[in-house]
Amino acid sequence: MLLVSTYMLIYNLTSFLLFSTFLQLAHTNLKTLFSLSNLGTSGFFTKVLSLALLSLAGVPPLAGFFSKIFLFVLISHSHLFIVFPPLFVLLFVGLYFYIQNLRFLNSTNPSSLNHLSELSPRSSAAYFILTLPLSFFTVFGFCYMEDLVLLLSWVLL
Repeated sequence: MLLVSTYMLIYNLTSFLLFSTFLQLAHTNLKTLFSLSNLGTSGFFTKVLSLALLSLAGVPPLAGFFSKIFLFVLISHSHLFIVFPPLFVLLFVGLYFYIQNLRFLNSTNPSSLNHLSELSPRSSAAYFILTLPLSFFTVFGFCYMEDLVLLLSWVLL
């Protein structure tokens, strides 16, 4: 139960990071995934989206990798070895999906959108206040995994 809660917390925080960035970009002309290539590769939004997608894909140094490892440990301790092959297939299908989104995001088209002038100051300040700690946790979350598990065990028990 504890490892599943840890996985869900990490997944939800990373999804919140991803969708809050998409919400900040809602005022732009982004209609499809292919239009992510209009963001360019130098902006803050591009870096945050890349970080969130890599963490959701489960790239090893990020927090999303450790949450997926927690699930595999839980399954191995439960002796549910029949679940491993479908989980690996789903893992690689999700990895392909996130990598394709990163390919669209980091294509070579120049940036044609000026985001900071289109955002309201209040929503952009709240976005940056929430995004910076979540980005830090996504990158350096592996240093705090044991503390997170202990905190969740204290909260859940």
